[in-house]
Amino acid sequence: MTSRTSLAAKAPEERRRRILAAAVEVLKEKGFAGARIADIAAMAGTSPALVVYHFKTLDGALAEALGSVEDDFYTDLAQALPPKAGAVERLRVIGELGCDTGPAVGNWSLWMEVWVRALRDGQARALRRALDARWRQTLRECIDAGVAEGSFRCADAQATAVRLAALMDGLAVQVALRDPEVPEDRMTDLWLESAAAELDIPLRQLIKTKRRPPAKRP
Repeated sequence: MTSRTSLAAKAPEERRRRILAAAVEVLKEKGFAGARIADIAAMAGTSPALVVYHFKTLDGALAEALGSVEDDFYTDLAQALPPKAGAVERLRVIGELGCDTGPAVGNWSLWMEVWVRALRDGQARALRRALDARWRQTLRECIDAGVAEGSFRCADAQATAVRLAALMDGLAVQVALRDPEVPEDRMTDLWLESAAAELDIPLRQLIKTKRRPPAKRP
């Protein structure tokens, strides 16, 4: 009896997870303008009514999709950091995962959808603000740790975090748009070079070791 009840309780969670994964793929493939609730339902193997039940609107699906992609990123980051990693190693891993140009190119396209909608839509604007605040705080904590260790020199940690976050956004847009001046294989190096200059770190400290392969996203 207990087992049957547990399974029943988990079924809606699993169904929602599948719909959310489908929403991520449809929005990456078709964009907000081209996506339909029916497309998400078809990919998830469920009905449009259930998609609406879980997300209410296509805007709701976009918000949840980007939120899930961001949660996956922070999970990957936590798993990729070695125990007791110093600030320099932490910054390297942040740069490598943040600039992952494999599956992340599709994930960046979700961000681009939010940026466009945030120009005119309050819900998208609030979502953008909250997720950017989380990212900047991640960078800020790394910078503060490096300054405390004596590894970084930085007069204004918050301004540096904002600049580094904005630089990664800008590079990602160029990569996603296939700009020949910003090829995929240069994005990580360009960001790490800028981070080294911002924080007065010898560049060899950030690139002296062979990078680990990017974490695979579900």
